[in-house]
Order: sequence, then structure tokens, then C-alpha cells
Amino acid sequence: MAKELTMKEIWGTLSKIDVDPYTEKKMNLTYLSWARAWMLTVDKFSDASYEFHDFDGIPYRAYPDTTGEVVTSVRIGKHTRSMALPIMDNRNNAIANPNARQVNDNRMRCLVKNLAMGFGLGMSVFAQHDFLPTEEEEKPKQKPVDDKKKMAEAFAEGLVKVAEGISDDVSGVESIMNADGNKKKIEALAKRYPDLHKDLTDKIETIKQKLNSKGEQDG
Repeated sequence: MAKELTMKEIWGTLSKIDVDPYTEKKMNLTYLSWARAWMLTVDKFSDASYEFHDFDGIPYRAYPDTTGEVVTSVRIGKHTRSMALPIMDNRNNAIANPNARQVNDNRMRCLVKNLAMGFGLGMSVFAQHDFLPTEEEEKPKQKPVDDKKKMAEAFAEGLVKVAEGISDDVSGVESIMNADGNKKKIEALAKRYPDLHKDLTDKIETIKQKLNSKGEQDG
């Protein structure tokens, strides 16, 4: 019987892929297209699959204000990760009463986000759109940027979810925390949002303690 893949193995494989040669520039931002992201994933894990979720026959979760969010799930081996993404325009503003094209475009964007946050592919690209402070924002008396804090919260939540998927040992959790890109972002989190950093480290420590306890019981 073939050995089942662990999240540590999947994350370790996909997070190490250099996606820079496959990225594109749009409005001064760097993007990894869904076609490239899926090609790179299947090249490493041929059994990978994805799903777009419907809600009562509607291809997105509708909100009372007529905006909404799309939801995807990606499965690699026995591991499934889900991700939601607001239906947004090219300026990242929520769209009211989205049409078919807008829903489809954001589903594909959500798939790429899922592969990054859930499995590690292209996290370096998302780092360019996240909470890392710009030179302008580091000037004195600069007000916090709410959107960046939301990205910081999503990053921390994603790390916790991945760490919770580790079922072997503490070293797997530590490998994720020290992976390329993650360590730098965690350091930025401590500097910019110490409350989020403390919450992240507390949750990671709890996960490590549970793994240690499990190891002692199995031993």
C-alpha cells in the first residue's frame, strides 16, 4: 500500500516551487494565473482535484447587501482545504449583483488563493499583496491600513489551519513556520500587529503541545 502524503510533505513540495517565471503583471501587481497554478500543482500531485461550491443553486454565497463571496475546495491526497473570496472588481472592491463573468473570474482567483494559503504554492506572490509595510507607510503618524490587517489575519489563520493538519510531529509545524516567506512575514506580524502575532504563537504552541502529548501516548 502506498504511503499517504502528509501536509508537511505537500506544503514542503509546493512552497518550494519558484513561481516567478510564471507570474504576470496587472496594474503594477504580480499575479499567478489559475492555469499556471493548477499546472504546477498537478505536475507534483497528479491526483489533485478542486471544487466550486454552490449555495441553493447559486454559484456564490450571497450577502444581504447584494454582494457575495465564492468558495472553493482543493483536495490533494487525503487533505482538503477550503477558501472563500469576496467577489471583487480589479480594484478589489466588492461587486453588487455580480454577473456570470465576475463570478467565474473570482472563482479562479479563489482557487489560486486556496492553493497558496492551503498548500503553500505561490505564497511569495501573495506576500506582495499583504500586510508587509511599504516605505510610505513606515513614516511617522501613518494611520493603520485596515485592508492590510485583514490580510494579516488571513495569513495567521491560514498558518494555524495548515499546522492543525499536521498529524506526525512537532517538526512538521516548525518546518511550516520557518518556510521561505513565512518566517519573514511572521517577523513583520510581530512588528506591525503584536496582538495578532501573540494570538498566532499561542495557537501554534497549543498545537505543538497536543502533538507532543500524542507522541508520548503513542510511545
